[in-house]
Amino acid sequence: MSTQERFAELWTDYLEGELEEVDLKELQELLTADESLVHQAADLFQTHRLLGLIAAEKFDSQEAFVNETLALLPKNDSDFSKRVMSELLNSKSVTDDQQRSSTRKLGLRQIAPVLLGCIALSLVIVSVLSQRFDDNDTHQMIALEEALPEVRMASSSHPKFFGELAPPIGSLLAPQREYVLMSGMIEVEFPAGASVIMEGPAVFRISSDESLALDVGRCSVHAPPGAEGFRIDTPNTRIVDRGTRFAVNVSESTETDVQVLEGAADVYDVDQNGKVDQDRSSETRLAIGEAKRFAATGASSKNTLPFDPTSYRHSLPDRVVSYKATVAADGGAENLVSVTIQRGGRIIEVLADELIPAQVSSFYAPGSGAFLCGPETFPNPRSSISIDHNLVTGIINPAGSREPLTESPVLDGDDKTPGMAIRFDSPVINGPGADVVLFDLQTFANPPDGDAFHVSPIVFREGLRSHTIQKYDLTMESPESLYLTNFHVHFFEEKTDSLEKLNSLETKTHQQAIKFRGLAVGIDLSDMGYAEGEAVSGFFIQDALDDAHHVDPVFIGGLPEIKK
Repeated sequence: MSTQERFAELWTDYLEGELEEVDLKELQELLTADESLVHQAADLFQTHRLLGLIAAEKFDSQEAFVNETLALLPKNDSDFSKRVMSELLNSKSVTDDQQRSSTRKLGLRQIAPVLLGCIALSLVIVSVLSQRFDDNDTHQMIALEEALPEVRMASSSHPKFFGELAPPIGSLLAPQREYVLMSGMIEVEFPAGASVIMEGPAVFRISSDESLALDVGRCSVHAPPGAEGFRIDTPNTRIVDRGTRFAVNVSESTETDVQVLEGAADVYDVDQNGKVDQDRSSETRLAIGEAKRFAATGASSKNTLPFDPTSYRHSLPDRVVSYKATVAADGGAENLVSVTIQRGGRIIEVLADELIPAQVSSFYAPGSGAFLCGPETFPNPRSSISIDHNLVTGIINPAGSREPLTESPVLDGDDKTPGMAIRFDSPVINGPGADVVLFDLQTFANPPDGDAFHVSPIVFREGLRSHTIQKYDLTMESPESLYLTNFHVHFFEEKTDSLEKLNSLETKTHQQAIKFRGLAVGIDLSDMGYAEGEAVSGFFIQDALDDAHHVDPVFIGGLPEIKK
């Protein structure tokens, strides 16, 4: 029996928990004598993509799997486990191509016993080595973490990922992990300064500190000085930056469109096995204003496209990016401190004290309901809570209409328009992007994108119109939407058809027991037809009545004028 065959036999017995003391010693001697055998153990461990399937076939739960695994392994495997783990910590990750090749060569039934043993070993190593690793092992783990790509989520706009929430802004994206962006946009930043804006639907992976793999979808790349050589890998091309801004669009049939807005980019062919053709004859240089389509894998055509500068996205849409708030005793957000917003392509942070306060000036609800939220007792008048910075106090659940207004709302008399009017302490100047921010209470039982509502001019004139907001900038799926502190809801049993009654009628108070989050959306006065630079003193809010849930505006503030 050869050394290789003996190692395979001992290795299999070890993984199955059937290795005797004398055989374990022999296995350790083989590993000491031949470092390549340690590499083989590490390679088997790294076939992790099949492990979940195998475990799911045999065990009803993860706990049962772990318990059986622990029972199978020898008691004195410390040195051996540490030796293999050390190899794993210092070895490079197996590429996708290697994994696919390995899968083709071995059928599932052939590889299952070995893989099952590998996952058993990995689980024990993770649990045991957390207690047994010495300082050197810990340093190895730290070094490994530092060597991983540090690519971050820089910003996002309405992103929806398949099967998961969007990563928080500023968080690291996992290397070689497949991300499926179903809709919306994200911006990804690389350590050398390159940035990539992804538009859903898209499937991508972070392949290194200087590269991104795009299987399908659209992206825009900016590689400033210092980030030259950044690349995008598609199923049939490799696009290498030469100091550029360029756009890439990969179709479901893997056709790849490349458009160069600035500088130049070199495009190389990739064959069906994923090998990049480095021959100069396969290189295509695209300069500023040039565009080309590269055929699907296996084809050879390269078609010139009309250059379309609009295919490149310079930034994400203007929107509310995030906000900060004080923390109450129960750990929930309470008072707004600042809001970060993108206006005209520029991201700025506005302090709460810099926002223009808005107060409710008219209120009409045709029936009873819960129209106030906040503390157990209110100041006098109650409506004064509409101008504070508290994110759990407000006049909520305004009445509404399925159709938005087409004429001025009636604020007085017997035929009032359902809804509420708000008035700013000083006029808001219509500038680029959002001019007003609105915060809303929401729980997971409510629409995740926020409660739809209409905003309308107080006084209509030619050119002015209502605008319906159906999706908030920060939704229930946004990591930036903070959990709020607890609050009370005040119920009115009588018809509340005026602001005077809102301030005077008796209420029944109920403390909320479930958690709410603070959603936010920017309102662009241009969407109501106001001209750039026009001063607006207020507007009218109605719920869109698209479901049983009504909008709960707990804070409305006008943004300060952008000085030119």
